[in-house]
Amino acid sequence: MVTKTFKAESTIQTLQLVQEELGADAIVISMRELPLGPSWNPWKKSSVEIVAAGADALAESQKPQAMSKPVAVAADDVSQSSENKNVFEFAEVRPEIEWVSEPEKKTVKKPFQQPPKLKLNLDPVNDTLPTFATAVVPQKTVAKPLSDEKYIPPSLKKIRQQLMNQGVDVTLVDGLISVALETLSPGTLANVEICKKSIAQLLGAELRVQQGAGKYFSSNVVCLIGTSGSGKTSTMAKLALFFSQNLKKKITWVCADTVRIGAIAEARAYTDAFGFKLELVYTPADLKGILQKSDEADLFLVDTPGYNPCNESQMIELGALLSEIPKRCTYLVAPATTKEADLFQSSASLGIFNLDGLIITKLDETHTFGSVYNFARKNQVPLGYFTTGKEASRHLEVVDPARLVSALFGREWNK
Repeated sequence: MVTKTFKAESTIQTLQLVQEELGADAIVISMRELPLGPSWNPWKKSSVEIVAAGADALAESQKPQAMSKPVAVAADDVSQSSENKNVFEFAEVRPEIEWVSEPEKKTVKKPFQQPPKLKLNLDPVNDTLPTFATAVVPQKTVAKPLSDEKYIPPSLKKIRQQLMNQGVDVTLVDGLISVALETLSPGTLANVEICKKSIAQLLGAELRVQQGAGKYFSSNVVCLIGTSGSGKTSTMAKLALFFSQNLKKKITWVCADTVRIGAIAEARAYTDAFGFKLELVYTPADLKGILQKSDEADLFLVDTPGYNPCNESQMIELGALLSEIPKRCTYLVAPATTKEADLFQSSASLGIFNLDGLIITKLDETHTFGSVYNFARKNQVPLGYFTTGKEASRHLEVVDPARLVSALFGREWNK
């Protein structure tokens, strides 16, 4: 009996394949539903696999096998017919499928071979055995960089080149292309826009986002730390106004950046304009005293001095200040215009202070966002907020991964 396996995205499509191949009288032997794509894929579809056989083949295989029996022939018939050479002649009916049982045929046990990636064909023992064909469901594996681009569809080549121009890590890009080749259908791969949408979903799914950002804090003391010129003070003003208006918090601005020229005047200008309370901190002990005596404030925002990652003494001073606030929410402020290597260096040196989130600033001052994506993708600290410009009344966004991914595909940040 010859059986065949058919597979498609829906039951109707699979039955149509059965009817086209084996005819309208084909008999379905088994049917099951299989996942299409890796098990971790959140938008995976299911497929239907049907094993069917032609009606004629099935009916023939169900006939009882006739035993060999003698047929008597009369002696007169022997003399009248020259074709009959024996008095008794045996008629034998052989089955359509005959497994290896004859002495001269020996079954050779072949060593196991790894099946092909898309289709598994079992070699028959002899010519009478049927050949089965079935699709292998892709398993969840770590994507490897592509070694040959000639098998990449033009749509994926265009997307790959665009991400490479943005500075996205080549290993991440090739890994996404490999996943797309394994999970997307040929029709989807032929359409650039649909491919771009699928790749964008994969890019966004790889980013870590801080839970509860823009809704609540794990502590009533929020500290911003970062290198000199990262935009901490303007970010403080944006956060203070955002939480004052949206969460109805009473804000106390704590300025610990008292060494930089103009820092106190800048902090006083913001607090006077928005009606926030301002506290100045010159020593770590001053900060501890302010937090103990100020019970009326709902939220303390601490603006720390900008530090030099190559200066060990500044790191010690920052650590002494933060050690006075063991229960705090700490954000690393990182500008998008900084080199990728410097971003990782800043995160590594300040990681000892138990960072709770990232605030990416100056996103409107660059056209390439690959370094920011690589930093956010590989870093263990989740994204919290995006900021642009110096205006305190706007341009603060709670992180949406789709926002950063769309910038990789050419969307300007201010539009």
